[in-house]
Amino acid sequence: MTRLFFVVCVFILVSGCTEVPDNAVTLDVNFEWTKKSPCSNVSPPITVTNIPEETKYLRVSMVDLDLYNMDHGGSEVPYNGLKTISEGAISPFLGPCPSDQHSYEITVQALSADKKLILGHGKAVRKFPAGN
Repeated sequence: MTRLFFVVCVFILVSGCTEVPDNAVTLDVNFEWTKKSPCSNVSPPITVTNIPEETKYLRVSMVDLDLYNMDHGGSEVPYNGLKTISEGAISPFLGPCPSDQHSYEITVQALSADKKLILGHGKAVRKFPAGN
C-alpha cells in the first residue's frame, strides 16, 4: 500500500497536475478552427475573458476527447492584458487530424507570477471537422 501511495505521489509531481482551488475564477474560453488547424502545429487563436487582474501567465492545453483524451500539447504563455492568445502561440501543439469527426477540448488556466497558484480555470470544446 505504501508503495502504491509513493507511485501516485511521484506521478502527480512529475505530471505537473495541479488541483484547481475552489476560489479560482471561471474563465470564459472560446476558439474556432482556422485554415491552418488541420494536421498542423499551428494552434488556433483562443479568446479568454474574465481573467483575474493578478494573472501573469496563461497555461493552455488541448486533448482529443474521442481518442482516450489524447494530449495535443500545450504551453504557458505570458499574459499581456490581451484577451486573445494569437494563432500559433502554443508550442508544442499538434493540430487535429482525425479520419472522422472528433471533439477537442482546450483548457486554459490563469496563473500567478510564480506559476504555482491557479487564479482561474476554463475550457471549451469544439468538433473537428466543424461542419459535421
